[in-house]
Amino acid sequence: MRFDLSRQAFRSTMMNFVKGVALFIALALCSGYMLHSRSLAGQEKQEKDEPTVSPEQLAHAKALFAEKCARCHGLDGTSKTVLGGMLGAPNFTDARWWKNDVDDKRLVQSITEGKGEMPAFGKKFTRQEIVSLVAYVRRFNKSEASTSNH
Repeated sequence: MRFDLSRQAFRSTMMNFVKGVALFIALALCSGYMLHSRSLAGQEKQEKDEPTVSPEQLAHAKALFAEKCARCHGLDGTSKTVLGGMLGAPNFTDARWWKNDVDDKRLVQSITEGKGEMPAFGKKFTRQEIVSLVAYVRRFNKSEASTSNH
């Protein structure tokens, strides 16, 4: 009978040990998931934040915009040009346009790959020029100060 009690105590101890290990693994997985989620949230926030663009880069973007974009989008971003009207170029000064989930990623993609009748500039502009153009185009958004919709 004594053998059975020690065997039962051993079994109970082992079950508690296995439960403890299982709990430890579950906690480790959960904490890893939480850390990963926070890291992804931080990356999303960084992607949504306006990229850092120097005054020189912004001036270069303004010149690029005047040279390559103003034909359709106008120097003032309103797209009130003959080509802009024909092609349906968006009015960058219209707050309603900015409310349609226009984030930096979308703007970078449109400039890089083109959109509709807009040609792709990914092979003509450097990545920094494209990021600078996005920052420049955002300056046309008069409602951004109140909504900050990156």
